[in-house]
Amino acid sequence: MLPVSESARQVLLNAEAEARSLHHSYVGTEHVLLALVRDDVGALGSVGLTHSNVRGAIVRMMGVGVEAPQGELPLTGAAQIVVERAGREASLLGADEVGSEHILLALLRDPEGAATRIIRQLDADPAAIRAALS
Repeated sequence: MLPVSESARQVLLNAEAEARSLHHSYVGTEHVLLALVRDDVGALGSVGLTHSNVRGAIVRMMGVGVEAPQGELPLTGAAQIVVERAGREASLLGADEVGSEHILLALLRDPEGAATRIIRQLDADPAAIRAALS
């Protein structure tokens, strides 16, 4: 298993912060996407994704919770799979550690996931994002 870079660790911490800000009691792929946009993984901005438009799409899709959750927030099954896939993406690319770009690549692997649906709703092409990372 490859070590996780500080940038990847920060994305996951920011994903939890984003979930909390929406008063969601879990961290899903949509929160990971929001953290990646917030951390400006360049390929996302190049296709027109911004923190504001991704957050708006999440609110439209998932709503906002009533009160801020307490304690550590669990990853959804889909978000956990993204974390695991990120390690495989890094290995396939010959990286020495798992970076935020590998998290993004793993996120794009699930065509039916909340994050990918949001990307498509915002008229961005997951294949174009993947190509921009190459």
